[in-house]
Amino acid sequence: MDWFASILLSVGFTLRPAPIPELQRTYLDSVEIQLLATLLLAVVLVAGIGVASRVRDIARRRHGRQIAEASYVFVLGGLVTGGVYGFSVFWRVTYVLEYTLSAMMIDRWLAAQQLVTLAIALSAYLAMRFVNRSIDKLAQTRALTKHQSEVAYHVSDVAIVAFAATMILTLWGIDLTNIFIGAGAITAVVALTARETLTAMLAGFILLFSRPFYVGDWIEVNETTGIVTDVTIFTTKIQTFDDKHVLVPNDEVTDSQLINYSQNDQLRVDVEVGIDYDTDIDHARSVVVDATEDLESIKNAPNPQVIATEFGESAILLECRVWIADPTMRRMLQAQTNVIEAITTAFEREGITIPYPHRVHAAREEGFSVDSRIERGQGSTVSAFED
Repeated sequence: MDWFASILLSVGFTLRPAPIPELQRTYLDSVEIQLLATLLLAVVLVAGIGVASRVRDIARRRHGRQIAEASYVFVLGGLVTGGVYGFSVFWRVTYVLEYTLSAMMIDRWLAAQQLVTLAIALSAYLAMRFVNRSIDKLAQTRALTKHQSEVAYHVSDVAIVAFAATMILTLWGIDLTNIFIGAGAITAVVALTARETLTAMLAGFILLFSRPFYVGDWIEVNETTGIVTDVTIFTTKIQTFDDKHVLVPNDEVTDSQLINYSQNDQLRVDVEVGIDYDTDIDHARSVVVDATEDLESIKNAPNPQVIATEFGESAILLECRVWIADPTMRRMLQAQTNVIEAITTAFEREGITIPYPHRVHAAREEGFSVDSRIERGQGSTVSAFED
């Protein structure tokens, strides 16, 4: 194995060109030796790559993915470089490497530019990874919604890439004035031809940062009521309670009156009921309060309130106000149903009637005429027919 030790010793002194031809003449004259050396070098390279992969996995668990990947690329580059040089020595083609290296010779300023460019690109990549991980952590704490996280990903990545590209172009002496002028002209053309789209996109960013509602909230905008299922840069998707999916442009959402029923933890539900003009109003109010205050579908605080709202054509109108927790359409409808059932049962028990408009037609002997009037304010219309 003395010849193999001599080969390794000669490869190690790559800065001394004199031993290479002597080594090739002494030990690499036969094809069998060249094949054997090539096979051994290939085995060493494969083993080295396997060891590097194993070390990368260990480093990833201990030091993080970025450091592990960077170390693996560095080691892999060294193995490949050594393997290529070794093959060239074994097969007497070192002149190819010499020609390649001589063609790649550059001055110091160009080398510095290349190194700084590589450093800027690497820094931009690491910054993007750091920002994206920070956004993921905010999303896990529910500080950002899914839509906000996606938008934040794209905005931060574009900003970092634009900043890095500007620095690299400036480093290489490229005048950015013409680029900015061209970008401004293109922006003006796009703004004129796609004003509505740009307006919706800007409204989408406004919704992103102001956050008037979240996905899953119950909202009403432009007479459209439903649950928000998705928010994009351009539109807000609402599922109505009759299972219709409505796409509302974001500029309409920001320019219109928006009602968010899910913003608070409670919602007031109003139910109107009429009582006869002969009924004691205070007694009717107390009956309504007693009938609704123990319902499971409404909150105990605030307590139900009953007020007289107006004189109707056939009845005095009372408004029963109750509150529900965690507002949803189902809870609101359930509370309305329970309140109406409880009031109906309580009025029947107390003998309180709920009047309704009715007409009475009567014929008189004096002739045929029509006389309509309201009796006792109860909305009863009396028509007299005279012959």
